[in-house]
Amino acid sequence: MTQAERLARQEVLRTVIQRLESALLEFKDESDRTLAGCEHTYPDGRTASTGAQTHICAICGKVLKGRDDKLWG
Repeated sequence: MTQAERLARQEVLRTVIQRLESALLEFKDESDRTLAGCEHTYPDGRTASTGAQTHICAICGKVLKGRDDKLWG
């Protein structure tokens, strides 16, 4: 492969990479919009909360607000 062929191939690959990166950003935005209305429950009604002290939704990954912990009795 000559240097000219390498440079031409590099330009083609850069174009493909830019196209795929923009498609990936669109998919991420669509995923974020889809999960923005997450109810933090599975379709059968069970809660999707997981974790001990910090509860996280197993579906969307957001930290869920819990009740306030009392530090003194």
